[in-house]
Amino acid sequence: MPLYEEIARQIRERIVNGEYPPGERIPSIRHFAGRFGCNKLTVQKAFERLTAEGLLEKIVGSGSYVKFPEKIQSAGEVYDLSTDYLSESFFPHGLAGEIFQEIFKRQEGGALSAAPIAGDPGLIEVLGRFYQLPTRRMLVVSGAQQGLDLAAKVFAARVPDTILFEDPTYPGAISLFKARHFIPLDRFGPRIETLETRMADGIRLFYTMPSVHNPTGISYSTARREAVARLAETHGVFIIEDDYLSEFVDDRRPRFVDIAPARTIYIKSLSQTTVAGLRLGFMVVPASLYDHFIHAKYTSDIGSNGLMQKFFDAFVRGGGYRRFLDSITERMQARKARLVKLLNTAGSLTLAPGQHGGSLWVQCRNRPNLPHVPWAPGRQFSFNPAMENCFRISFMALNDADFDRALEYLERILKRLDG
Repeated sequence: MPLYEEIARQIRERIVNGEYPPGERIPSIRHFAGRFGCNKLTVQKAFERLTAEGLLEKIVGSGSYVKFPEKIQSAGEVYDLSTDYLSESFFPHGLAGEIFQEIFKRQEGGALSAAPIAGDPGLIEVLGRFYQLPTRRMLVVSGAQQGLDLAAKVFAARVPDTILFEDPTYPGAISLFKARHFIPLDRFGPRIETLETRMADGIRLFYTMPSVHNPTGISYSTARREAVARLAETHGVFIIEDDYLSEFVDDRRPRFVDIAPARTIYIKSLSQTTVAGLRLGFMVVPASLYDHFIHAKYTSDIGSNGLMQKFFDAFVRGGGYRRFLDSITERMQARKARLVKLLNTAGSLTLAPGQHGGSLWVQCRNRPNLPHVPWAPGRQFSFNPAMENCFRISFMALNDADFDRALEYLERILKRLDG
């Protein structure tokens, strides 16, 4: 075996067994040349081999570092701090099994029957009570993303030229509506003077996440919500209210669907608050648009999964959903406190106050110049170059053991970020 391959083999083994962890600078070429009694070109060849394998990266003027993988991995498990879903490990699988058994026991073949286009009547009734919303204008959808897709179909003639987005905003909406118009946010919401100018200038739709905004975690103040609603009514603008995670806001504030029901298309994901595979959500739309949305729903998929609707109906009625949300709130607060404490050790990072939900929006003094970081970079949420210095780090997608290990990994990344 050529000497450079032996050098590469030994370094590779130290990377794999964690002696040289991701993000760590390995000893210099000179160090290895002295250790193996060879010239520096031989070691350079070994470094090039490891770089080609994706194990090392060279930063000019600094040295060679163990490369961060695309996903943080250990023993086949993935430590992902970019995904803003809840870990499947939190969900009460035992209770879910019991509910499904009871559904099949009671309904037999009827358990697999299709639900009406608008949704299972029992589920609509129970969601109306739980979320304190009118059921006459409610329809069940296959997740919030489908709700956005239906809105895009209903307003096809008006988008993308007449829809306004927050900056930053949810990337799924940007790509769906081919966004062109944006309005910046402060910690209370959009500036009303700017919003009024945009609405008066031809905007007819405003997509917003006023409760636990994605990605910044802010929630609009009540005064700002009321002002936005007044402007929408004055200028004939429809508000697409994407209720992201209002269940996890301490002080519940009036929703746009409460303040301006005739101007609000309310969308709520139930997958976001339970488990990603559920693929359920619901909408409440203005009476004037209800038939249009029913038609759009019919041409999309005829109806959402009937069995899952029956399951969620029973899950809410039996109190399981309420208990689950309470347990997630407690877990979320504990994890957030640990993550905030760790992030505050990095002098180059700033956390805005008043953030809610399972993620944190972080601003970095300089653009984070690290490859394959585990968080979601700011450029995913905005075309604004200033967002290159920001990132969203999510902390609820991992089970408890993986979250502990991910924090240890993150600590090494932050040391390099400040270094």
